[in-house]
Amino acid sequence: MKEKDGYSECPEQQVILYVEKEDGKYEAIQTGSYLSANYLDDFFLKRKNLEKMLGEKIEKGEINAIGYFMVMEDLSFSELAARTGILKWNVRKHLKAGNFSRISESALKKYSMVFNVPVEEIVRKQSENRKQDNDH
Repeated sequence: MKEKDGYSECPEQQVILYVEKEDGKYEAIQTGSYLSANYLDDFFLKRKNLEKMLGEKIEKGEINAIGYFMVMEDLSFSELAARTGILKWNVRKHLKAGNFSRISESALKKYSMVFNVPVEEIVRKQSENRKQDNDH
């Protein structure tokens, strides 16, 4: 990369790049991160919209807090089962919106470790978006 192509305006996140100077030598320059400058705001906007959409799905009873965190952590059903050590058919049961109140404390602890949030946060997410758990 030529020196003139290496510069990017992003004072919040600086990086060091090795670029080709006009004399043909490679030297380090400090510049802003191109990705941060051009894509970070878009990422956070999309994530915020995803959080809102998933919150609405919890309100409607389409998913529960386990499903919410699974999507937010970008985990598949199989990955979640493998990481928690919970059998796939139990994870499938736990993902049903009406079954949240039936999830054991030990299973919630396993989910909380995978999602890197306290158990209380999972329960709060469920209760803040659902006034009561439908046991259909």
